[in-house]
Amino acid sequence: MKNLPLILNIVLFALVGHLYYLNSSKNKPAEQSIAAPATQGGGVKIAYVNGDTLDAQYIWLKKQKDAIQQRMESAENSLAAKEQALMKDAQALQERFQGGNMTQADAEKQQNALMQRGQKLEEEKMRLSKSLSEEQKKAFNDLYANVETQLKTLSSQIGYDYILSYSRGGQILLANDSLDITKQVLDLLNAQEQPKK
Repeated sequence: MKNLPLILNIVLFALVGHLYYLNSSKNKPAEQSIAAPATQGGGVKIAYVNGDTLDAQYIWLKKQKDAIQQRMESAENSLAAKEQALMKDAQALQERFQGGNMTQADAEKQQNALMQRGQKLEEEKMRLSKSLSEEQKKAFNDLYANVETQLKTLSSQIGYDYILSYSRGGQILLANDSLDITKQVLDLLNAQEQPKK
C-alpha cells in the first residue's frame, strides 16, 4: 500500500484520454460540481488532483485499506498462535523425553508428528501470503475501476482536457495551486460513498 500515491498517479494519468472523450457528452449534473476551468486564449484546460490527499482522505480507499489491514493482522495473529502452540508442544516433548517419561520410539513418532505440523504451518503461511497478495491486487484493480467509474460520472462536471495526478516527490515537481481541484474531486468522490437518503 506504500505505492498507492504512485498507483493513483498512473490511474489518473491513464484516465486523461477517457475524460477528454467523455467531456463532450452531456450527463446530468450532480449537486456538487467543480469550478469551470480557466482557459487562456482557448488553450488546453489542465488541472491536477493531489494523489497524496486522495490517498489519505478518499473514504472508499480508506475502507479498502482498513479491511486489508484487518485481514493481514488476523492472519498474522492466527499464524503466531499456531507457531507458539507448536513450539510449546515441541518443548513439552523434549522435557518428557529427557525426563524418561517416554520411549525412544514414542519420542520419534511424536517428533515426526510435530515436523508434519510444522510443514503444514509453513504451507499455510505460503497460502495466506498468496491469498493476501491476491486480495491486495484485487483492491488495486477495484481502485482503478472505482476511480475510473467515478471520474466518468464526474466528467461532465469537470470540464478539463487533462487532469494530472500530483504527489510530492512524483514526476511533477511543482504545480500551481490555482490548478488544484483535489478538494472538489475528493468531495464528489466521497459524496458517492455517502448513504442515499
